[in-house]
Amino acid sequence: MRNRKRVMLGSAGVLVAALGAVLLLWSSREERSPSGPTVCPPPPAATGPVTAARVAPERAVPVRTPDPAPPHATVVPPAPGDVPPEPEVANAPPQANDPIEEEQPQTARWKLEKTEHIASLLGRDVSRLEGERQEARARGDKARVDQVDALLQRHRVRLDELREEARTLADAARNEPPEP
Repeated sequence: MRNRKRVMLGSAGVLVAALGAVLLLWSSREERSPSGPTVCPPPPAATGPVTAARVAPERAVPVRTPDPAPPHATVVPPAPGDVPPEPEVANAPPQANDPIEEEQPQTARWKLEKTEHIASLLGRDVSRLEGERQEARARGDKARVDQVDALLQRHRVRLDELREEARTLADAARNEPPEP
């Protein structure tokens, strides 16, 4: 019974602390935000004589006003020359995609290059892990030494496999005709 009371008391304390933190954040957010919505000034209008080209035609296209921004959004006024995007049309045909490039042939030379690259990365990992093992030994962290030893063993086995594969690919690459 005593443990249950402790758990209930501890839970109540955590709940009170969480509510206090939320109220603190909420009040600080209200202090920072302005009382009204952010309004951007309109872009400066061009001044000068009115010409026939600047007079609006009889049938003016209605201008779509942008949706109001949410209160936490940053509103940026449009710059001169900015063009709003066209609205999407419901039944418009899909836009044509760029053609997909043909995959390059995976020759023995290509595979050899990739295998050598992977082997060099794995070799760097092995040397990094050996240094990490020395640091763990110096700290006396037996658990970490065992973990790093297991990783080193797996990496070395994989590195030997990659080197063997690279030897066979090197032979195949020598017998391969030159690329056009």
